[in-house]
Amino acid sequence: MMSEKKRMHPAAIVVAFFKQLRELLFPIIIFVFFGSSSGEGFFGIIYIAVMVFWFAGLIAIGVISWYRFYYWIEDGELRMEYGVFVKKRRFIPQERIQTLDTSEGIIQRIFGLVKVQIETAGGGTEAEASLTAVTKEEASRLREALLYYKNKAEALGENLEVYGPKLPIQQEPNEEPVEKPTYKASWKTLFIVGTTSGGIGVVLSAVIAFTSQFDQIVPYEDIIDRFGMVLQTSVYFIASIVFVVLFMSWLISIVMTMFKYGNFTVTKHHDELQISRGIIEKRQLTISLKKIQAIRISQNILRQPFGYATVYVESAGSSGGKESDFSTILFPLLKVSEVEAHLKEFVPSYLLTQEVHGLPKRSVIRYLIRLMVPAALLSIPIAYFFQPYGYLAFLSVAVAGLLGYSQYKAAGWAMENEQLQLSYRHLSKNTVLVRKKRIQSFELRESFFQGKRKLFTIKAAIKTGLGGKNFQVVDVEQHDGEQIYEWYSYEKKQGDVM
Repeated sequence: MMSEKKRMHPAAIVVAFFKQLRELLFPIIIFVFFGSSSGEGFFGIIYIAVMVFWFAGLIAIGVISWYRFYYWIEDGELRMEYGVFVKKRRFIPQERIQTLDTSEGIIQRIFGLVKVQIETAGGGTEAEASLTAVTKEEASRLREALLYYKNKAEALGENLEVYGPKLPIQQEPNEEPVEKPTYKASWKTLFIVGTTSGGIGVVLSAVIAFTSQFDQIVPYEDIIDRFGMVLQTSVYFIASIVFVVLFMSWLISIVMTMFKYGNFTVTKHHDELQISRGIIEKRQLTISLKKIQAIRISQNILRQPFGYATVYVESAGSSGGKESDFSTILFPLLKVSEVEAHLKEFVPSYLLTQEVHGLPKRSVIRYLIRLMVPAALLSIPIAYFFQPYGYLAFLSVAVAGLLGYSQYKAAGWAMENEQLQLSYRHLSKNTVLVRKKRIQSFELRESFFQGKRKLFTIKAAIKTGLGGKNFQVVDVEQHDGEQIYEWYSYEKKQGDVM
């Protein structure tokens, strides 16, 4: 019975221990390095004793936390009771629960368990509740109790009992089972994802930050002094070091991407999308089609020249699956020509329109000024104080102009029936598809200088796990902005009349 209080699997103690250890990893490393340098005699005994008590304390906290943690379902609510020193209770109403996601880390896979994350609308970047170690059967029972009957009731408009018996689905005698639409990313696809992801910057910054912590252990100054002559006389040597560091960071980024998204699979089951991925840590999340707020198609500067794009889902829940800008990846990599067909198969209510209304020609100067003027203002002092090489800073003005013009060319909009499509670019080009009923608010904004040129900024807001997200296109034709506003507000006006 789901109404009985239950504890998690004892493996939750191990998970909690390693979680605490990971959070304290940096202080432990510092303590080990600096403590070991004076680890002789009496100080050595104190050092060992502190380490023993430290780890024993982590284990004790894990055991007590597991012992005092209970969860159960009662009166349509998921209820939890927990706390080491202070007992706390949390009640999550069933109607607030958006998704129930599962993942398998190394510890869970050893014991044949899963981690369950319960997501709610507006729950922020973290899961509303988390059960770190439960059996797969228990996770299925939780999913059925919290989501299955709720979704059935929403679909049929009936008030079904949460704990009532599950009725068998009637099937015709000669009816063949329907094949579920399935997408699986190949290893070649994942390699391209890793190659063009831009994750090299993250890896490189992590390597620099990590090595900088050991400046008192590694004699960097001595190394620089010894090789100072070489560094001064050999530009090729410096270039080789930079190339090796960048190349290794690029390889690490590819490997991390392939481990993270290995076995990436999307399956459509009735009105849900089930997404699973990961090699070392297996993650699985479920997104209800009814909870999708928008579809975003993104092309970064590395993928766009080759005609590739990544498709994201903006949903009201599922914070545990956010990958980029707190969005959930639906398809890691597709040819732009294939996006429309995949959307029709998996999210048929969202259609990619090819006939996009661009911006008027008088908007281009505003896009150029917004980027080129700041670049010029920064380049002038650099060129003045660092002559003659400082004049190279003016190349940034040309780059800014190129980016501004590409932003102008990428911007646009389209309307088709009940869907609004917006296109814009920061560095990556984004195309957003949003249904009218999912738009929380629509804003038509005009600045003083826009008014002089009869231009508008249009902005549509949707509801996400972080509370909301905005998409905007700057400097559209005034008439176009008014047309979109009328399209959005017409239904509301009709409702007021009735």
